[in-house]
Amino acid sequence: MTSFTGCILIDARSAGARLPRQLAALADGDDGAQLRFNLVLADDTGDPRLPAIARRYGALRVPCPAGPLGARLNAAVLHCSGVVLLIPVAKRPPPRDILIGLASGIIARTHDAALLPAGSSGRLAGLLARLRRSPSCDALCLSREWFERIGGFDPELEADALPELVERLRACGARVASTAR
Repeated sequence: MTSFTGCILIDARSAGARLPRQLAALADGDDGAQLRFNLVLADDTGDPRLPAIARRYGALRVPCPAGPLGARLNAAVLHCSGVVLLIPVAKRPPPRDILIGLASGIIARTHDAALLPAGSSGRLAGLLARLRRSPSCDALCLSREWFERIGGFDPELEADALPELVERLRACGARVASTAR
């Protein structure tokens, strides 16, 4: 039986048509990595193709009731094992090895959460992201302990679910690192 270090959470609704590419990029290959992550797919779409797509990439598909992103991700976390939660936010997720590197600081306990800053999308994209309060990062990684300590995602939030979680982490004294690529 495989022992997982943590989970990579993907939301099917947010990923949309990019979902197969995201799963392929994040699937647990035989790369010799010491840290093992299982893919968990939160699915409230009702798309009959998703069970087969999830199986193809070794992802655990978690059927979720329709609701905001915060509620969907909370439902998916219930099916996660391990001590680290990784949530790719970008349309094109960072390479798997970068995500695993992001998690290694949490495992080493040098910080409790880490943000991978958004790629070079330009000043205008950064300004628009701040105005919309959308996440200004490509990935969020946090310890499961801190996730549970602050009560997880706000189940009533959609686009603000991740930024609000990061705000609560900081307000509660979690060590949140911002890591460069």
